[in-house]
Amino acid sequence: MGKVTVSGRIALITGGARGMGLLWAEHLVKDHSRVVLWDLDGAELERAAERIQSLGGSVLTQVVDVTDRAAVYAAAVAAQSQMGPIDILINNAGIVAAGKFTEMPDEKLSATIDVDVKALLWTMKAFLPGMIERGAGNIINISSASGFIGVPYMPAYAASKWAVIGMTESLRLEMELEGHTGIKFTLFCPSYVDTGMFAGVKPPLLTPILTPEIAVKRAYKAFRRGDYFILEPFIVKFTPALKALLPRGIFDRVSDILGVNTSAKGVHGRK
Repeated sequence: MGKVTVSGRIALITGGARGMGLLWAEHLVKDHSRVVLWDLDGAELERAAERIQSLGGSVLTQVVDVTDRAAVYAAAVAAQSQMGPIDILINNAGIVAAGKFTEMPDEKLSATIDVDVKALLWTMKAFLPGMIERGAGNIINISSASGFIGVPYMPAYAASKWAVIGMTESLRLEMELEGHTGIKFTLFCPSYVDTGMFAGVKPPLLTPILTPEIAVKRAYKAFRRGDYFILEPFIVKFTPALKALLPRGIFDRVSDILGVNTSAKGVHGRK
């Protein structure tokens, strides 16, 4: 899609108070963007704002539950009235429900879909009309390597990340068909990242756990370069092709040997 300019633009980041969300913000403000950070944790948002301001950045923080459609729409109006139109939307907020499916509380399964899938619908619905009107915009959706393969002990999470790829692909094509070619999409699909959500994970062979700093540094560089699919670490780049080319039984066996199928068995996540 060509090199992306961020200087002078306004970016909104969900789950922006800590971890990868805050790291995205830091990269953007260093390149002269202004940022809006959404999160549920007001205290963490205050600390995040101090960090951004220490870098010389302009920041607005809002306590927003991204699963609440009405709250998202209201916060979107308030953010743009204070900062201006949102040029870049980064759907970073996410949660993980891990464990044996039949023992998983219904509330955790439902919350995973609400945060990791439905919230993206509400945020994109809130900001796409303005991007269409202006003829330009960038949307970065965080999926996962599990958006391409099934992951035992994390069915709701895998389902959500498959859904993120599907909705992003659909909207990308819809925007092109409708003539809105100035609106660009990016899909970031990392394997396990050490954010605390995957505490207890046993990483597969050849698939190191990425630090948040490395994950976002690579993703940000690829986004600025104009990449659509960003797959990290290196071995993940081969996953879609292997899944498509290998017979199911062989692919399952390879996943067993590499430890993919048992990688999430011990995940207990952040308390």
